[in-house]
Amino acid sequence: MVAIRIPVLITFIVSLIGAAYLGFASIQLNHDKLIHFATFFILTLEFYFVFDTKHKSLKTLRWITFITCTVVASVLSEVVQTLVNSSRVFDVYDIACNVSGSALGLALGSGYDVWTIRKYRQARYRQLRSDLTNEIEEDYVSVNMVDISK
Repeated sequence: MVAIRIPVLITFIVSLIGAAYLGFASIQLNHDKLIHFATFFILTLEFYFVFDTKHKSLKTLRWITFITCTVVASVLSEVVQTLVNSSRVFDVYDIACNVSGSALGLALGSGYDVWTIRKYRQARYRQLRSDLTNEIEEDYVSVNMVDISK
């Protein structure tokens, strides 16, 4: 079962509106490629963490995020940007920055999930080991040998 994290979804929608404004408005910004990279990095991270899979289908979530953000949105945003605003020029390097920012965002999000799962499993293992040790100590009967040769 996949749950949606509402606060992250709201943040994603706000970021998406901001990105749409930056992409479709007739404004010229310095460091255009850096903005493309950072925008897709942030949007991909937010998209990845909108869904709470409880660590059961992370591989599926990675593929969905990769296809949606890294492949489709990175290219489609540049095409739509050119169609919506004729003063904007199609640029392959913008797509490259979109894809690389998105790929880095996906890699960091995925890496964080792997790290979190590993920490959870280690903590659970320590707890189980501690419980087992306590049970063994509680079941242990101490017998002292007494000299009965009187």
